[in-house]
Amino acid sequence: MLHRNGLLLLTMVLTVAVAYAVAAPAPQAGQDIRITNGPVIEEATSNAAVIAWSTDVPSSSQVWYGTEKNNLTHSAEAPDNGSKTHRVRIANLKPNTTYYFQVESSQRHGNRGEAESAGVRSFKTTAPGAHPVHNQNAQLVENDRQAGDVEGGKVKITNGPVIEEADGNHAQIAWSTNIKGSTRVTYGTDMGNLSQLAEAPWGVGGLTHRVQLKNLKPGTTYFFQVETGQAAGSEVESHIFSFRTPNAGEAALHHQQPQPVR
Repeated sequence: MLHRNGLLLLTMVLTVAVAYAVAAPAPQAGQDIRITNGPVIEEATSNAAVIAWSTDVPSSSQVWYGTEKNNLTHSAEAPDNGSKTHRVRIANLKPNTTYYFQVESSQRHGNRGEAESAGVRSFKTTAPGAHPVHNQNAQLVENDRQAGDVEGGKVKITNGPVIEEADGNHAQIAWSTNIKGSTRVTYGTDMGNLSQLAEAPWGVGGLTHRVQLKNLKPGTTYFFQVETGQAAGSEVESHIFSFRTPNAGEAALHHQQPQPVR
């Protein structure tokens, strides 16, 4: 009798445990990180700025910025120290100049995707000798809807492409568009056969697109075409351009305009 009661009790416990496991919420794998506060300009001087924001989970801290709102080609970041509070210092700025930026946080080894501030914001550096600005709200100059970040928007390339960096075996190609979209580069050593593909995750970098080409050969001319599109069908392709990787031992290329060939 005691044995039967014990089995009955064990069966009930297991049944409750299984039911709870089925009803319990699933882990939030793939869910995007959320920005919970900011971004704000904690400090701005004539040649530097500190931008801060908070997220709901620990994540990385990166700022994309530039002097044109559709060309955020510069980046600054802080060490990933496992914090929900993010502070990035941008140095070597010009005095009395308006800068545009977006912030980005991601979990490179986590399961929560990434977060990007909504729209493009701006701040202005002070004049030489002026008092620094503290704890200023960053002005929203163009939100995602104004930028056309909706399905069906017409994608246009607004800047580039440029060869941001290239050595004998790698190259980084960048360009900007008026709205977010995919980031793809087709390339090869034959202009008529761009059969290789390199791409970056959708939306990374906002309106600025960057793709790494790997396993290239030194001293070789490569042809390429960049492409950005949206799920609704609108897409844009660049002309075909070319660049040459440096020979072994030669200096790497930086911010070089590629040659249009077609």
